[in-house]
Amino acid sequence: MTEDSEGLRETLVDMRRELDMLRIETTHAKLLLSALEAMLGANGDDDPFNGVFTALMQVFEYAHAIVLVEPGDGGEQLECIASSHQMAIGSLWPAGKLFRKALSGRIISTVPGVGADAWPAELAPEISCGQPALYFPLAVRGSRGLMILLRRLDQAGFDRSHVALARKFSLLASHAFAARQASLSKAESRRLKDLTEELEASQEALRFRANHDQLTGLPNRAYVRELVDQMIGRKQWSGAGCEADPGSGANQLALAFIDLDEFKRVNDMHGHVAGDVLLQEIARRVQAEIRRGDVFGRISGDEFVIVLDPAGEQSGVARIVERILERIRQPLSVEGAQIKPSASIGIAFYPEHGRDYETLRRHADLAMYQAKTSTKGRVSFFTRDLGREVDDRLVLEQRVKEAVAAGEFRCALQQKINIRTGCVVGFEALARWVDAAGVVYSPGHFLPTASRLGLLDEISALVMEDLLQNLPALDAGFGPAIRYSINVSPAQTTSVPFMQKLLRRLSESGRAGRFILELTEESFAATGPFQTHVLPALRNAGVAISIDDFGTGYSSLAKLAELTVDELKLDRSLVSSIHRRPRNQIVLRAVESLGAALNMSIVAEGIETDEENRYLLEQTCIAIGQGFLHHRPQLLADLLGR
Repeated sequence: MTEDSEGLRETLVDMRRELDMLRIETTHAKLLLSALEAMLGANGDDDPFNGVFTALMQVFEYAHAIVLVEPGDGGEQLECIASSHQMAIGSLWPAGKLFRKALSGRIISTVPGVGADAWPAELAPEISCGQPALYFPLAVRGSRGLMILLRRLDQAGFDRSHVALARKFSLLASHAFAARQASLSKAESRRLKDLTEELEASQEALRFRANHDQLTGLPNRAYVRELVDQMIGRKQWSGAGCEADPGSGANQLALAFIDLDEFKRVNDMHGHVAGDVLLQEIARRVQAEIRRGDVFGRISGDEFVIVLDPAGEQSGVARIVERILERIRQPLSVEGAQIKPSASIGIAFYPEHGRDYETLRRHADLAMYQAKTSTKGRVSFFTRDLGREVDDRLVLEQRVKEAVAAGEFRCALQQKINIRTGCVVGFEALARWVDAAGVVYSPGHFLPTASRLGLLDEISALVMEDLLQNLPALDAGFGPAIRYSINVSPAQTTSVPFMQKLLRRLSESGRAGRFILELTEESFAATGPFQTHVLPALRNAGVAISIDDFGTGYSSLAKLAELTVDELKLDRSLVSSIHRRPRNQIVLRAVESLGAALNMSIVAEGIETDEENRYLLEQTCIAIGQGFLHHRPQLLADLLGR
């Protein structure tokens, strides 16, 4: 498990723990209100504790409850005026030291055996000091009193959470009894009302916190599921015994799964504050486009769910979602940075694609993934064919995991040529998957899956080891001056532990100066630990730096000037058909001049035709090229003739 995934797991565990605590507090608040209402609702000579004991049972899980009050004549014995055990009512209790503490306002939790001198012997064994007990003060009928809650001998004692709850109930109950007295002043009545309203408001706040995302205020994952299950339940109940078409627009609902594109890049480039502002703005924009009865929630970091009910026809849903997409795409400025958000959306319909929330969410997620992998920023609807594609994807995921565990990834090398002399000046190391049957798979077949599974680091390590172990043979065949380029993904670049491990392995080989790290423009766009710590260490070790696919990413001239990069690799899109594209020719000349001014080597990547190669020779000063015209990647065994 990577450091990022471990941190994510811990964050999810903490969030789940906090959510559970909030739900427990909400439940307790409801029960305490029920107990209070039972007191205030008792009429005439009715015992106000009949409902209280029932409500408190769910909070404190006690076996017996006892209410004692001081006599009006100031005597030393306390009278039991209410109890869940009828035989105790009317009994007299010596007002010992323990009871005096509770009468004076203390909340006390005791273990079995404490306060034996204060317990009437005739109530044993049903009620005795041998049981764990909780004491708290209670003003009843204008007199001081206390309530005792007893647990069975086989139960655990009362803990701090019970003491805290007892303190709340003691205050509320005392005021409730005071409110029942005819002599209660208006100020006391108002105070009781305020306390009740405060508890109700606290209960509502707890309920909201438990069910809503703290950043956006939207329903959270658990609450979205609860709301959608209720919507589906109503449709199933109303449709029972009816002849209406279950697939008609009125009986359908549509679940749209939204995933923001390149959200991690926003955090990396502009900081997490900008990421939070973006999420809040997306929430506002989407809410402005949906109906009051629709459900919209945030279910994880950059993932949202919209449930349209009723859904209507698919064409109508498509129009709504396209309008939402257009609203999301509107640029916004955060602390001076211009952000152009986009999102990919997948949609599934009830009941056609699932009859419960989890199935609909999963299928909409799959449709979203299809939209994101083909062309980001668009809408895709779930289909049965897509379901079969997902099954194939799951098979591939399992195979890639097994291939990593079996070490089936190898290094392939593609030559970098001096196109003016024909000499080999270097190699680019590329990953290939060679399965147990000897079938070779190109990166396009496995890299997206490996990236999604977080396996790129392991594959990079296998490819690197293959190259280092064969380096002596490569030196014998091509000479010790040859340099080797290694691709590093943006995610790996921003992972300081990975980069430190890579640098350590290169240094251990004793040939760190023979290697060039090819980083994308995106890797340099994000400031942070890489440029502060990793880049200087690479420089000190003699490792060269190349910007790969130059011309497609996020570089600025100012950023390029401060990086002191050794090499620029022109993207294939600039080289392709260069002899027929005047505008690309202008850009190419500008980049060539820039490289010469900054003392950077220029590599033309993706040379595939004689016309492209001839243009570079005749119209530019570029000397280094790479592409299928000159050399196709070969596994090390084939390259070395083994």
